[in-house]
Amino acid sequence: MNAEKNSKILPLAAALYLPLSGGFDFVFIEYILKYIDSVTLVCVRLIVVSLLLHLAHRVMQGPFRVEKGDMLRFLIAGGLGTGVYYIFEAIGIGMTSAALSSIILAMVPLFGLFGDRIANGTAITVRKLIGVTVSIIGVIIIVFGAGSSEISGTLLGVGLLFMAAIFWALYILIAKPLNGTYSTMTVTTGVFSAGAIVDIPIFFLYKPSNILTLSPGNFFLIILFAVICIGLANLLYMYGVGKLPIIVSSILMNVLPVVTVIVSWIVFHETLTALQLFGGALIIASVIVITVERTA
Repeated sequence: MNAEKNSKILPLAAALYLPLSGGFDFVFIEYILKYIDSVTLVCVRLIVVSLLLHLAHRVMQGPFRVEKGDMLRFLIAGGLGTGVYYIFEAIGIGMTSAALSSIILAMVPLFGLFGDRIANGTAITVRKLIGVTVSIIGVIIIVFGAGSSEISGTLLGVGLLFMAAIFWALYILIAKPLNGTYSTMTVTTGVFSAGAIVDIPIFFLYKPSNILTLSPGNFFLIILFAVICIGLANLLYMYGVGKLPIIVSSILMNVLPVVTVIVSWIVFHETLTALQLFGGALIIASVIVITVERTA
């Protein structure tokens, strides 16, 4: 009985680390963007994480190798989920208000729900629809709970954010089958390598000299947060993706706004209202509803 319980709890806890650490990462990004642009930041972090994962893979499991027949799946999953997603997200957030970007990115579980239906024929139940809808409503309440948020943004920014949300859902769908063939370390290293293949040209074509403006202290912080909030977080998330239903992996991402407002309240003493706490409670409730249905 305990082994069965752990088989449900451990993947859930592992997958939760990504949105939980992401809340702290968002606060760090708010600080570091005063010293470096978002595109360069994304590229540097992804390339560093890819190199460190290859090093960790060699030490723990030997040289990184995958079958030729799986290379395309790795390239598509990693290119969309770690390469293009983070770039589109960074540019899109810069072209829209924080409120609008948060709401659009909250659509990930909805895209995951319908993507799972199309790709795998998984049934869309009323309970799933209610859970996903409640989680999106929770995000909206959090966004407007402080009373000062506005909806604004360019058409391009909105389009990029919608594409980012779709790409993350596709990332989960495409990468999930790889977990049945390879270790979590191999899958994570592979998708980040694919992301680096996409982002390295962008880094050199954009403004590579911007990295020279960083102080040693800020560069160290970029590496530290990249390891903790991207490398380790995606390693644990990929383990969860391999064990959890797609809808559960998707809806967990909506926990991120809850963590972000709480961390901002602690670190920057930003307003935390009762309405935002209510929105957070709705998101947590939606996660519980979806998770209990799928793991009961």
